[in-house]
Amino acid sequence: MNAARAVIVVLALSVVAVPVAGHVPSFPTDNTSPDSAVAVPDAAKSWSFYDHIEPGEVVYYRFSLTAGERLRVGTFTPDDGSFAPSVVVMSESFDGTDGVPGRVSVPDGMGAVVVTGERPARAEYEPFAPSATYHTASLDRPVDADAAYLVAVYEPDNRSGEVGVTVGYREEFSPTEYLTVPFDLVQVHLWEGQSPLLVVGPFALTVLAGGALTRRRWADRSRSLVRGALALGALLVLASGVNTAVQTGVALTKTGPTAGVVVTALYVVVPLACGALALWVAGRDASVTTTRTRAGLAVAALLSVATWAGFLVGPAVLLAVAVTPTRFVDD
Repeated sequence: MNAARAVIVVLALSVVAVPVAGHVPSFPTDNTSPDSAVAVPDAAKSWSFYDHIEPGEVVYYRFSLTAGERLRVGTFTPDDGSFAPSVVVMSESFDGTDGVPGRVSVPDGMGAVVVTGERPARAEYEPFAPSATYHTASLDRPVDADAAYLVAVYEPDNRSGEVGVTVGYREEFSPTEYLTVPFDLVQVHLWEGQSPLLVVGPFALTVLAGGALTRRRWADRSRSLVRGALALGALLVLASGVNTAVQTGVALTKTGPTAGVVVTALYVVVPLACGALALWVAGRDASVTTTRTRAGLAVAALLSVATWAGFLVGPAVLLAVAVTPTRFVDD
């Protein structure tokens, strides 16, 4: 397989991966009563809400579904202890309130379905984050008529902890949601309880070490400002691949080997390859402005965006250099 064909294959895999890239992340606050419940804008769309429960506390979500859609709600936690978030789903289309805990507020006219949380034996691997989570409760049923729903999430034994709430089943992102995922993933890993040093340390260390090595190699050469910017953008992209690899290792220590890591590998290998390519282009003596080189940088930028690499800055720099006039690029 030649280089051009390899690039096409990787690009195709990245494009295919985008529509199935999991839940749209969100971080709610102050939703401890039905009146302040999180309003889910499209409950058929797949969402992950990263929440927290204090002892005896209940958090609420509300949404509407139309006939023909599915009601799908679940809970998960990053903790490996006995914390078992549970769910009460309320609607005027339900009858009765049997089993609803006293601390859960059921509005007048609504019935309820209770799904008590159970601890799974092992954590599940999430390939796009990547992370390890324990799914404790799930409700999935067809919707026969238009209805509004109120979801309460609680812990039966009044324990406190981080709780994730999933709503919906249709995996899709708006352009803005997709582009901001790299920043959301930092929050997700902090929500999991990881230290900031582990969450961003590998990324920062790669950029700093790579910058020092690049500067040392360039010590006896003259390099344009644009080439320097290209090297920085390349390191930002490459560092994302390193950071994802570290997070994959952290998750696999909880889940053990899993086939999902093959998907994650795309989000490691592509940034590493794109970052290395751009860094090589920045450091070589040949012209940066040939048609082939410009095309390579543009493809690397697009692949970096598709795999959430470089926090948007890295891909933007690669693309900017690809279209910069010759007189500003070459030495």
